[in-house]
Amino acid sequence: MRLLTRDFTAVEKLILLVLVLFLMGLGYYQFIDQPIRRGIEEAHAERAALQEDLDAINIRISDYKNMEEELREARELRQEMPSYNQSEQELQILNNILTLSDQYALAFDKITLEGNQIRRGFQFSFTAPDFETAKGIFTRLSGSRVRCLIGDIECAGADTEDGHVVNVRANGTFYETKVDAVVDAVLAELIQQQQQEAAKAASAAAG
Repeated sequence: MRLLTRDFTAVEKLILLVLVLFLMGLGYYQFIDQPIRRGIEEAHAERAALQEDLDAINIRISDYKNMEEELREARELRQEMPSYNQSEQELQILNNILTLSDQYALAFDKITLEGNQIRRGFQFSFTAPDFETAKGIFTRLSGSRVRCLIGDIECAGADTEDGHVVNVRANGTFYETKVDAVVDAVLAELIQQQQQEAAKAASAAAG
């Protein structure tokens, strides 16, 4: 068996060179260029998704700040501070306003007395279909006919089978006065405690 010993012609060398360059180019395209391009495209898509999430977060932060400003302005409005006891009226106010939400929970604290001012604290939570509804509920509460201050607001979005909802928790306080109030057992006990504390303070100051 004889081996091919002759030299390649110039044309054959050129053809082999072109073939080698083609194979190298094909290998570069398949194993280097395409993976890099796919990686860049995936990075751009991920960056776009992250930017959308960031924009949504910034919008929520802006809406939350706007809601706080509206609540602050509502607190500055003159509201009625009626005489004790307005618990039924205040409960009706809360129920009427919170029914704007999908569902809600409500609990009252014990009332407190400071000077002539009576404070009736409460905690509430609700689920709203969107942020605008939640903001409207807070605005109505802060502007209710009985002076009401809202604080410690916690607001977070959540995804459900029906879509995106807003879950909210907050504290509130209704303000009444003991001036011209009909004294019941609860108010009588608070007034007695107030008098006892004042007597102790006066005794301590004198001693």
